[in-house]
Amino acid sequence: MKKPVIVCIDDEADVLNSLKIELKKAIGDRCIIETAQGGEDALELLTDLQADEHEIALVVSDYIMPDIKGDELLQIIHERSPNTLKIMLTGQADLEAVGHAIKYAKLYRYIPKPWQKEDLKLTVVEAVHSYLQDQKLADEVIKGREANKQLQIANQELSASESRLNQFLAALPVGVSVYNPDGSIAYINHATQQLLDAGTGLANSMLGNSVEQLVAGSQFYDAENDRLYFPENFPILRALRGEYVKVNEVEILQYGLTITLEISATPIFDGNGNIVFAIAVIQDISQRKELENFLSNYQRTLEAEIVERTEQLQKAAFAAEAANRAKSTFLANMSHELRTPLNAILGFTQIVEPSPNLTVEDRENIRIIYRSGEHLLTLINQALDLAKIEAGRMTLLPTNFDLYCLLDELQEMFDLRAKNQDLQLIFQRDADIPQYVRTDEVKLRQVLINLLSNAMKFTQIGGVSVRVCRKLEGISAANSIANIAEISDEGEIVSPLKNSTDSDLEASNYPENPIISRQSESKVLARMDNLNISNSLFLEFEIEDTGVGIAPEEMGNLFQAFVQTASGQKAQQGTGLGLTISNEFVRLMGGVLTVESQLERGTIFRFGIEVSAVDAAAIATPKIIREVIGMEPDQPYYRILIVDDRTDNRKLLVKMLSGLGFGVEEASNGREAVEMWENWQPHLILMDLRMPVMDGYEATIEIRSRIQRRKEEEQGEGKMDIPNPQFLNPKIVALTASTHEEKRAFSLLMGCDDFIRKPFRKMDIFDTLSKHLGVSYIYSELTGSDSMGDPNNLSDSSNTLSASLPNLPAEWRDKMRQVIRSADFDLIEITIEEIRDAHPEFADILQGHLENFDYQKILNLIIEAEKFNSTGDQLTVDS
Repeated sequence: MKKPVIVCIDDEADVLNSLKIELKKAIGDRCIIETAQGGEDALELLTDLQADEHEIALVVSDYIMPDIKGDELLQIIHERSPNTLKIMLTGQADLEAVGHAIKYAKLYRYIPKPWQKEDLKLTVVEAVHSYLQDQKLADEVIKGREANKQLQIANQELSASESRLNQFLAALPVGVSVYNPDGSIAYINHATQQLLDAGTGLANSMLGNSVEQLVAGSQFYDAENDRLYFPENFPILRALRGEYVKVNEVEILQYGLTITLEISATPIFDGNGNIVFAIAVIQDISQRKELENFLSNYQRTLEAEIVERTEQLQKAAFAAEAANRAKSTFLANMSHELRTPLNAILGFTQIVEPSPNLTVEDRENIRIIYRSGEHLLTLINQALDLAKIEAGRMTLLPTNFDLYCLLDELQEMFDLRAKNQDLQLIFQRDADIPQYVRTDEVKLRQVLINLLSNAMKFTQIGGVSVRVCRKLEGISAANSIANIAEISDEGEIVSPLKNSTDSDLEASNYPENPIISRQSESKVLARMDNLNISNSLFLEFEIEDTGVGIAPEEMGNLFQAFVQTASGQKAQQGTGLGLTISNEFVRLMGGVLTVESQLERGTIFRFGIEVSAVDAAAIATPKIIREVIGMEPDQPYYRILIVDDRTDNRKLLVKMLSGLGFGVEEASNGREAVEMWENWQPHLILMDLRMPVMDGYEATIEIRSRIQRRKEEEQGEGKMDIPNPQFLNPKIVALTASTHEEKRAFSLLMGCDDFIRKPFRKMDIFDTLSKHLGVSYIYSELTGSDSMGDPNNLSDSSNTLSASLPNLPAEWRDKMRQVIRSADFDLIEITIEEIRDAHPEFADILQGHLENFDYQKILNLIIEAEKFNSTGDQLTVDS
C-alpha cells in the first residue's frame, strides 16, 4: 500500500524548503512530502499524484501567491479531493478569505506567518492522524455495509432453500417428520399426515402432540413379534435415545385395511454430541410386502421344482454317462479286436509281396488283399474319429508342409479314377497362395479326400474341380452362413454350376436370382494352437461337381452321422460318416463347411481355414522308402523279445525280424515276458499292452522296478544276485491297437521308451529298432514312395538298372527341387536336358519317371544323389 502524501505550496522556494524540513522532522517517514511553487504547479502535481493513485492526506498552502490565491486554490483542490485536509499559511489573510476557505474548501486549520515550529508540528501531526482515522473508519463502514449485504443475500438464500426444502418434503411420496429432544413434533409433511390420519386420529393437531401421545393414541402393531408396539420400543423414541433404527414390520389399520409401514429413524447430533433432533421416514410398503410374499412362495415352489428336475437330470446324466462309457468301452474293444487281425493281414501282405517267387497274378491278389485291408482300416478309423469328436477329444496337430505338393498328390490320386469315369478333374490355385504353410495337414488331407471321393461318386457326366483362393485377412470362414437350407418356391437349391460336359468348368450359367442353400453359422470357433499369427492368412477351398445334386429336403441331415442322401443310398457305398467327420474337422480348424446344390446340376462344397505361411526351410525332407533286406555286417547280435497274446501277431514280427539276422524270442503275456527278460536279457522288447494274466503296463513296471532294485543292491553291496551280472536295461516299445492318444503318454509314463500303433508297417518296426539300438540296414533298391508300406500306393514290379549316381551340381539340384514342386512338366523336362550331355544315362532314367508323371521318384533320386555324392558311395537306381 502506498504512503499518504503531504503537499506544500508557496511561491517562495526558501519557505518551501523550510516548511519541508519542519514537516519531515514532525512526520518522519509516515508520509511522502511533495512541494509545489505556485498554484498552477500545485494543480499539476495533484493531477499526477491522483493518476498514480496516491492518497493526498494534507495540503499546506500559502495564501498570497501571484497566480492564484490560497483560498481559491484550496477550493479547487477540495473539489478534486474532498477527503484531503487543508491548512492555510498566511500573514495577510483577512477574515473573508478564511471564511471562504472554510466554507468552500473545508479548511482544517489556519496558521499565521511566521509560524511557531511547535504549533506547526502539532497541527500537522494532528491533521495526518485525523485523516488516517477517518480513512480507517471509512474502510470499516464499507466493510460493514458489504457484510450486511452478504448477510442479507445469505438470509435470502437460506429462506429460499428452506422454502424449497419444505416444498420437496411436502411433495415426497414418503412420510417425513422431525422431533425435538423432548419428543414433541417439530415438523411433519403431508404424506405422514395421510399415513397416520386414519390410524391415530391426531393428524389435524399433530404438531401439538408428542411421540408418546402418537403411540398411545394409535394401534401400531409389531408384526415380526406379533404384538402391539410398546412406547419405549417405538423407532422414533429409540432414535431420540441415540439409536439408528429401521423396521419394516409395523402395521396399522387404515379404513379397515391393514397397512404395512417401513419406519427409519435417525438421531441428529450437534457439535458437542448432544441430540438435537430425530428424523423419521415412514413409507407404505404394503404392495412390496405382498409382492415379496408372492415371490417367496413362488421361489419355494420353483426351488422344489428345480430340486425335482435336478434329480431327474442327474439320473439322465448318469444314464447318459453310463451309456457313453459303455459306448467308449465297446469302441475301444472293437478297435482292438478289429485292428489286431488287420495288423496280421496287412503285415503278412507286406512280407509276402516282395517275394521273387510270386507270379504276376499272385502279386496282384496280394495287393487286392492289402487294399481291402487298408479300406477296412479307413472305415474303422472313421468310426473312431467320430467317437473322438463326440467325446470332445479330437485335437489339432499343426505341422509345416508343402501345400502345392499336397494338392498335386490329391490330383494324382484321383486322376486315374476320373479318367476311368470319363470325367474331367481340374485343380486350380491362385497365384498368391503360399506354397509352404502350417496347419493340421492330416485333417486337411482327409477333408479334401472325403469331399473329392463324394464328388467322384455322384458325378457321371462333366467333371470335378478343386479351387483354392486366398480370402481377405481377418475374415473368418466362421462368418459364413451354415446349417440351415434356404429353399426357393420351386423347391430348388440353386448352385452356379454348369450343366454341360464342356471342358471349361469355369463358364457360368447362373439363374438370375439364385437362392443359395447354406448351413447356418456355427457357434463353435476352434482355436488353432501353434500357428504363427504374424503370418496367418485365410484360404478358401472349393470342390465343385456336375453330379446329381442334393434334394432340398435332405440338406438338413447332410452332416448327420450314418445318414445318407437318396443318391448315396442308390450308390450303396460308404458309411455316411465322411461328411460328418469332414464338417467337424473343418470346425476344429476354425472354419465352416458350407454347401450349395441344385438337383441334376451339381454341388459345391466350400470351406475356409486359417493357416500360417512358413519358409521352405521349415519343411521336412521327404522320407525315402527303401526295401530292407538285411543288417549291415559287423554289428552286435541284437536280441528282440516279442510279447503278444495273439499268435499271428507274434509270428508276423518273428518273420519280419528273424530273416534279417535278429535273435527273436516270444512271450504270450506279461508274466512270461518278465521271466524271459530275466533269463534271456533282450536288447529290446516289443510289448503289447493288452494281454491276459499280466498286461504290458504291469510287465513294464515290473521290469523297470527289478532293474532299479538291482542297481540299488549293486551300489549298496557291490554285487548283483542275478544269473547274468551284466544285465541289460532293455528298450521297451509299446504296441497297441488303441487309437487313443492318451495311451501313448501313459505308456511312456509307465516306463516304455516308444509307442507303435497297430496295424503297423514294416518300416515302422525297422525305424524304431534303428532309433533305439542304432541298427544299420542293407537296402535292395530305391523304391520311392510306391512300396506297399505307403497306404496310398502299392509298388509295381519294376526293372532296375544299376548305375552310379552322378556328381550333380548343387545349383542344378536346388533348381530341380523347385521345378518338381511346381509340377510343371515342360519345365522339368528342360531342367533334365541341362545335364543330358554330362550324364545321359541318368537323364534317361529321370525322363522315364517324368513320362510316368512320377515326380516323387525324381525327387527321391535327387536327394539320394546329394547324399551319396557327399560320401562317395554308389546306389542302385530304380529305372
